[in-house]
Amino acid sequence: MIAGALGLILSAGIIKLFIGSNQNYNLQYELSNIQEDGRFAMMFLEDELQRGGWIDDFNSQVPPAISLAQSSDGVTDRVAISYKTEINGVANRDCNGSVVADGYVTNQFFVGGATGEEFLCQGNGGGAAQPLIDGVKNFQVLYGVETNGQCPDGAVNQYMTHDQVVAAGPGILVVSVRVALILGSERNVLDVVEANTYDILDTQMDTNDQLAYRTFQQTIFMPNALYSTAGNPDKGITCLAGAVGG
Repeated sequence: MIAGALGLILSAGIIKLFIGSNQNYNLQYELSNIQEDGRFAMMFLEDELQRGGWIDDFNSQVPPAISLAQSSDGVTDRVAISYKTEINGVANRDCNGSVVADGYVTNQFFVGGATGEEFLCQGNGGGAAQPLIDGVKNFQVLYGVETNGQCPDGAVNQYMTHDQVVAAGPGILVVSVRVALILGSERNVLDVVEANTYDILDTQMDTNDQLAYRTFQQTIFMPNALYSTAGNPDKGITCLAGAVGG
């Protein structure tokens, strides 16, 4: 009987150790996936935002780096990035791989899709929005604006929501974008239900579950945005001459 009791105790210990190891493995696996997905999404956004306002030649009409008409605030935000590429059937493709005939590409990023948590990109060349990653619980965007629209110096004066930028009118210039994502695990990995509040730019997100979460945030400067407002190099020279003469 003693041997049997000891055997049961030993077996219970082994089972407990196995369960604990399995839970720890699941947690680390989910966190690794979240980290990989978050880094990929932020790198993709950074590349697109830094391209915003680009033109392939000085004779092209300059697109706005951020298309405010196609961006929006919401429970989760939407941001649309525009640029002009060479019309060669290769460079002039949107984020869905569709050819944009005139080379003026606009890619919109937002959360939705089949699961409601897919981070999607919708191009303007036609075709359905394509998911980049899944498990996105929230996506928020703030716009770094400089208020000297006539002769911009490129310095951010403040960060605004989309609606605040629109309400401020054409006298301000968006020169950078601050983006943030909250990603959650696909399955429950915590031992108990935990209630947490996550700050994500200008808003908060409350959770009360057994999922693991991570926040990704980055401020991205758009080097072409100043030119997209100035319109041509001559205006920059005129501003500089005015500053020296004044």
